[in-house]
Amino acid sequence: MKLNHLCSRIAFITTLAIAGGVSQAQDWRHAPAYDKALAANVLDRSVFFLPLYGTVYRAKFEALIKEVPGIRGVVIHNHGCGGQWGWETHVAQFYYREGFAVVTPEFVTREGNKLGCPGGSLEESLRRGGERFREGIYTARNPARLSARGDDIAQVVAWLKPLTSLPILLSGHSEGCRTVYFWDRADPQIKGGICHKQSLNASYEHLWKWDTALPMWSSNEDEDPWAQGTKAQPAVGFERKFASRPENLTSFRYAGNGHDPLVRPGEVESLRAWLTKHVPGRPPRDTSGMNYEDKLPLIERQLRARPPGR
Repeated sequence: MKLNHLCSRIAFITTLAIAGGVSQAQDWRHAPAYDKALAANVLDRSVFFLPLYGTVYRAKFEALIKEVPGIRGVVIHNHGCGGQWGWETHVAQFYYREGFAVVTPEFVTREGNKLGCPGGSLEESLRRGGERFREGIYTARNPARLSARGDDIAQVVAWLKPLTSLPILLSGHSEGCRTVYFWDRADPQIKGGICHKQSLNASYEHLWKWDTALPMWSSNEDEDPWAQGTKAQPAVGFERKFASRPENLTSFRYAGNGHDPLVRPGEVESLRAWLTKHVPGRPPRDTSGMNYEDKLPLIERQLRARPPGR
């Protein structure tokens, strides 16, 4: 299928999805998968990253977050409607190479949960995502879904607090971005938000709860079909929400029709500059002063303390 034909089909499917769902956009639709108690195992559904080391298991993260020199902060990065894929690793690699510890919880593996956009191809995922949009339960326009995702984040934050006092940033791609701007649980350790490739059109207006006293970086492509963008009506940014505090929003826009995070010229540089402004520090480039073998007893103690099978 040629790209221009695919993009036309995508725009058509997205328009149908929006037209079918706006009137019920503010309904709270509960599902058993959204029970708050299911947030308890979020750390078993998470992947962890540390500067210098990359992907690590939980016990290593817990033992070394205070040991790795120069960690600037912690980023909790939230995936899109399709669950964790390679893009979460791509984004996490950027963060940890900039000196941040990273936690990437997977929401969709909660018991009984469903994807917001199931499918084996881009076109099928958009079509079935539109079906979920109209049905109104397993979709990012459902406040109950984003509240449950917030419960997962809150559980991760509660776990982090005894480990570190470093600043925490909330990050998300697509549905994960909506999860970020739905967040309204004030916590002094959370210092800002990062929203990759998502908009704030009328279908999602009711979900905005972000405190604009906190800085935010966002990226959008004008004709991104997942953000309901078209040539005639580009994806809607967050500017009007920050009208009284425009200095707190950094918006990166690109005249494209893609949805992938951190891939456009200037996009990485824009986010890096934002991080430098709001979380000063220099990313570690080597292991100077860090002898990993000296840290093994810390990790061994963490593992001994963990119940078998966990």
